[in-house]
Amino acid sequence: MTKVADSNPIPRLAHRLFLFACLFTWPLLFLGGLVTTYKVGMSVPDWPTTFGINMFLYDFFNAAWGVFIEHGHRLYGSAVGLCLLILAPWIQCMSKVPARFKVATWLALAGVIFQGLMGGLRVTQISTSLAMIHGCFAQLFFMYLACITAWSSRTWVQLDPSKLGSAERPSRQILRFTIIMPFMFYSQIIVGAWLRHFQSPDKLYLHEILGVTVVVLTTIAGSKIRRSEFGKQRSIRRIRTILVGLTHLQWLLGLFSWWLMRPFDGIPKSVSSLQAILRTSHQANGALLLACAGVLALWVVRAYGLGQSQVSDLTNSAKMEAVCLS
Repeated sequence: MTKVADSNPIPRLAHRLFLFACLFTWPLLFLGGLVTTYKVGMSVPDWPTTFGINMFLYDFFNAAWGVFIEHGHRLYGSAVGLCLLILAPWIQCMSKVPARFKVATWLALAGVIFQGLMGGLRVTQISTSLAMIHGCFAQLFFMYLACITAWSSRTWVQLDPSKLGSAERPSRQILRFTIIMPFMFYSQIIVGAWLRHFQSPDKLYLHEILGVTVVVLTTIAGSKIRRSEFGKQRSIRRIRTILVGLTHLQWLLGLFSWWLMRPFDGIPKSVSSLQAILRTSHQANGALLLACAGVLALWVVRAYGLGQSQVSDLTNSAKMEAVCLS
């Protein structure tokens, strides 16, 4: 394992920093989900100030519940932004880090700044559509952080196709399944966000159909990986197990959320604490699912040994197949 670590052009410290950034970001998605669940996105009507007061000086501990959640979401978002604002120059100063990894780090910083501006515009423009886009982009951004973390890991070096035997490399069928999955998960996330922000029974039916499709797809892909030699590698076995487990947990969280929301007629109702926890956990677990699917796809592409043009062609094909499945 020492030789593997030494052969990685990305220092171990860079990997640990991004792992921390990734873990630090996930609670922000949960807080954002609470804002949507309780429908308190406009509890604070101004931005970047809070009721005309400096955001960092406002006493939100004694504020109303909606203001407490929304302002807490803003502060945590600022903390994540500060984390990446420190991380990007730190990685830039590391002499051994490849240039493309440094670029990826700056893109992460740009992403969190863009996300913050979008959240602010959602308030100033009083736009529910921007709130939905803000939530969807947050999940995509979290997957991006997870993929950078996976890129800097030891597993990335271990999956160098030149070091794997032909039996240890993934089959083309596994490759196609794993590339389709992130697109399917993200389609489901978009429909879920559409449902949460613009409730109606038809959106719920579409969300349910896509959910069943995702569960079936993930179960089949997980089974194929488990039976292959490629799936016997420790990191792949772990990510496959986590992905399949989270998928079935997601299905259960969605089922319980639906049961507590009955009858679902699109009319806004008061939200109990149990409903808030279940619905927000369902949304936040979706972010974990998308991140795991992205990491698995990245590692499979790495082990398969595709060139850039081949990845582009296969990705376009996967998008078409995901649209057909949807």
